[in-house]
This record gives sequence, structure tokens and C-alpha cells, in this order.
Amino acid sequence: MKKYSKFMALLLCASMALPFTGCGSGSSDSSKSSGSSGSSGSSQGSEADTDAKETGSSEPAGSGKVNYSDCVDVGDYSVISLTQGEIEDKTNETVASNIKQTGDYNKSKKGTVKLGDTVNIYYVGKVDGKEFAGGSCTKDTQPAGYNLEIGSHRFIDGFEDALIGKKIGKTYDIDVTFPEEYGNNTELEGKPAVFTVTINYKVIYPELSDSFVKSHFKDFDSDYKNTADDYTNYIRNDVMANMALTYICNNSTVNNYPEEMMEEVKTQYRTPVLYYLKQQNLSLDDYLASQNMSSEDFEQQVETNAKKDLAQRLVINAIAEKENITVGKDEFKEMLDKYMKQFNVTSQDELDKTLKQYYGTEAENIINNEVIYNNVMKLLLNNIEETGN
Repeated sequence: MKKYSKFMALLLCASMALPFTGCGSGSSDSSKSSGSSGSSGSSQGSEADTDAKETGSSEPAGSGKVNYSDCVDVGDYSVISLTQGEIEDKTNETVASNIKQTGDYNKSKKGTVKLGDTVNIYYVGKVDGKEFAGGSCTKDTQPAGYNLEIGSHRFIDGFEDALIGKKIGKTYDIDVTFPEEYGNNTELEGKPAVFTVTINYKVIYPELSDSFVKSHFKDFDSDYKNTADDYTNYIRNDVMANMALTYICNNSTVNNYPEEMMEEVKTQYRTPVLYYLKQQNLSLDDYLASQNMSSEDFEQQVETNAKKDLAQRLVINAIAEKENITVGKDEFKEMLDKYMKQFNVTSQDELDKTLKQYYGTEAENIINNEVIYNNVMKLLLNNIEETGN
């Protein structure tokens, strides 16, 4: 039914779940804003927090053995020109996305469906008059229904377009044809189908307000107040930082990908996937088979994601190396306290075990990379020049 395979969503969720490890993938999501890694807010460490393992590297993040300037030719970042229109659009999109992720919304049973609306639906799909596996969402199987954003292209081509103009609260038969290549179920490839769709209601998301910030994003960062204006500015700065990083990465050339670092990043992509499957009592082989994927396909996706991540990581560390940006002991300690509070542990050893289990790496690596990233982003923000539309 859905256009994209569940495995792609699983890999994406796994990569988004990673605590910051040096990539510039963007961190202005609601999870961060609600107090996950990267958010501020004071936390007091216990006596166990000050053990000898606590560190603060005088080298940029990473293995400490890599000469980053040899790995990448970094583009000019002395002046980074960004258009105000694009900044505002991305800021508004991110704020809207974060509001949606809170799950706080009202229901409207009036009007018609428009492009960009999110509607809650039930549906039953049939091919040759018979229901097929994975093609239905009913009140019995999923009482809450399914929230579908019209225009998101999450469902097969033609499905979402056919709902435009339809009345809320009504039931319709929609004719579609499955694509010639449909990895979710090859038996459906190229076949016509009829979906009986009931449009339960339209989702109405609230506007950002001071009260909404206090309810859902409270204490998102200690440098900002719990107001709508400050939250928007916080998101705007993060958007600009990531746009700046993208700009620099697009104008930089990676000469080589250090093998040790590449394997480290791959592990950080594999581990959350494997951990999730273990919790579901599934093996990777069995899950891949259910998605009509091979282990080679899985490794290729891991390789692609890891290579993109590592390229950004190399750029960040090359800038840190050039600007003599390092991780001080106080910075390390502050970040360590935040992570221990987040994962509800009392020592770095406990935190290492937790992060190793979830993400395949230890606290020192994650924290060093996050501090380096934050300091490089501050540098880049100061070099941004906003231009007109």
C-alpha cells in the first residue's frame, strides 16, 4: 500500500535516533527540543561522575590519529551567503514539523480535502475483488486510523491525488494501479486496485504560541526563553547552521575516507537497526527476507548513509583542526552530565554500556564530536551573510 518500504523507514528512524556523532544532518526536531541530546538545562552530576575516565581532548573529535586536512579540501567559509527567503521557508517548515510531531491536534469533520491537508482515514484495498495483505487499515485493525498528509507521496501514486476535493466524513472508492516495480509486494506489481477509503476527519494543528512552547518544548535550550519568538529564533539559528554546513560540504572535496572512521560510522548505523529488531524478536535475515531485500542491499544502504555522514564529519573536523577548536575538560564534563541525566545513569561507565548497546559507540566519541560540532556551528553562524530573496 505505502510507496516506500518499511525497511527504508526503519533505517531512517535508526539514523535519526543516533545521538550526535559529528554529522550535520540537522537536529531541530521536537525530540531535541524536548530535552534530548543537544538541549541545555542544568544538571548536577554525582560524585561518581568525576572518575578518572572523564576526559576532554585537546585534539579535534575522532580517533585523534587522523590529519583531517589531508582527508578533505574544505571550501571557503569566511563568508557564507544564504538567502533570507530560503531561511524563513525552512524555519517555518521545521517549526510546523515539530508541532506535528507532538501529536497535539484538533479534529475537523467539515469541508473538503485540499493539497497539504492531513486527513485521518480508514481504507480497504482489493485486487481482483479480493483484499490483500497490508492493504487495509480499519476500525478493527487500527482504531486510531491513519494520518495521511496529502502531497507527501507516502502512498502509491494516484492515491493521495484522488482524495483532493473529497468531502470529510464520506466514503469513496478510489482506482489506482500499483507501480511496475513494487518491492513491498512483487505480486502486486502493475496490477489495478480499488481502495475503499473513509475520510474520518481533517487534522488541525495548533499555531505556535508561548503556552504551546511551555507545554511541549519547555526548556528546549538554556540560552533561550520558553516563548514562541525564542523557539522560532532557536530553530532559525539551527536551520542556518545546517544550511551553512551543506553549503560548505557542497564546496568541499573529500580526498579519502579513513577506513577506521568509516567502519565506526557504519557500526553506528547498523546497531540501532539490530537493537530494534532484537526487541521485536526478529533476526536481520528474517526481516530482510520479509522486505524482499538481500544482505547486500542492506549493506549498500548502510554504506551510502555512512559515507554521506562521514563526509560531513570530515569537513567539520577539518574546520576544527584549522581553527584550533578543541574539547575542553569543562565542556566535556557539562555534556557528560547532560547525557547521564538523559539516560538516567550515574557514571560514565554506565553511560558507555548504554550507548554501546544502543548506538555501537561510547560516550567519549559522541560527546567529543558533539562539542566540536557545536563550536564549529557557532563559528559558521558568525560568518553567515543573509541576502535578499
